[in-house]
Amino acid sequence: MDRLITVKQIITYLDEKGFPYVVQGNSAETVCGFSSLSRYREGTITWINSPRKSFQPAVPVSVCIIQEGADLCAAARIITPQSKAVFFSVLEHFWPDIYDNDMPDIGSGSVIGPNVHIGENVKIGCNCSISGNVTIGSGTVIADNVVIRNRVTIGSNCVIQSLTVIGEDGYGYSEDDHHIKTMIKHFGGVSIGDNVFIGSHTNIARGTIDDTVIECGTKIAPSTHIGHNNYIGKNTSIICSKLFGSVTVGENAYISASTVRNQAKIGKDAIVGMGSVVTTDVEANKIVVGVPAKVIRENSGKEKL
Repeated sequence: MDRLITVKQIITYLDEKGFPYVVQGNSAETVCGFSSLSRYREGTITWINSPRKSFQPAVPVSVCIIQEGADLCAAARIITPQSKAVFFSVLEHFWPDIYDNDMPDIGSGSVIGPNVHIGENVKIGCNCSISGNVTIGSGTVIADNVVIRNRVTIGSNCVIQSLTVIGEDGYGYSEDDHHIKTMIKHFGGVSIGDNVFIGSHTNIARGTIDDTVIECGTKIAPSTHIGHNNYIGKNTSIICSKLFGSVTVGENAYISASTVRNQAKIGKDAIVGMGSVVTTDVEANKIVVGVPAKVIRENSGKEKL
């Protein structure tokens, strides 16, 4: 955290990454770390993302990355329409976590089966179990205590956090006349695209016959359940939710802390608000909330999530 960085170094980095920005103030200003605006520490870089915020720290702000339309007094101001992306990209570049650099290719205690194919620059944490016909794409990072088994394909540049399980059989059974239940063996797999984030304590069940599919760019928050035969479209966000069997989710949908019944369809660009229970299909571009979930309005594309 005590690494000294100049605004000129930050500007050079932003130019390399192609971020749009305008600099105001002292470009020779230096910072020795970062802090949030509400707990600002003198001599650090901070960030403001909302025009509605008017908080000004008691001590002078050295450098602030400012969302267009917002305002904050600082010795150096970097104004951009992508303040969140810029701020966290700067932090990751100049103050990377030690663990990110020290993580071994394969951590101690991990067991990798003979039919597992691992791409270049893959990192696998400690005490993982990866077995079956599994393919892991280049640049993917798998944290500690992850289980991946049976038939799973994971794309490039994915992040899978600790205590996640991918590829176990889902919940399905046959029943005789005496209500004796026999669990059904699953024969499908799991297909995960590129640039997918899967949070800790997530369970993704394999398909019964065909694959459970998670398309490129999807982000899944911790403690989420993805049931067997789900199809999750590109760039979808699923936050701490339960999706039961054979759910279809369209591209760029957003599901927050909700439950979705089996075989339901969530349309493209739809939003399922926090705490909802989805019992019927949700059309594209609709915002639904409640128990059961009901449409409250169209998604204008300007929702603050």
